[in-house]
Amino acid sequence: MGLTKGERKSLIFMLIAILGFMPPVTNWANRIEPFVLGMPFLLFWQGLMIFGTFVCMALAYFVTEGADRK
Repeated sequence: MGLTKGERKSLIFMLIAILGFMPPVTNWANRIEPFVLGMPFLLFWQGLMIFGTFVCMALAYFVTEGADRK
């Protein structure tokens, strides 16, 4: 059973969203300085990744739905 082209693209978007929360990336972002918008960098990074996950999941949905309609 193979994946369609849209499913493969959506998996890539999901992996990008997941990798932002993984320990090597969060260890890199785990510092107090610099402050971004008055928050420590890790807190800013987590907020950015939550928004990024939303964007990646929306892209995955639209890519999958667009590929399935053709």
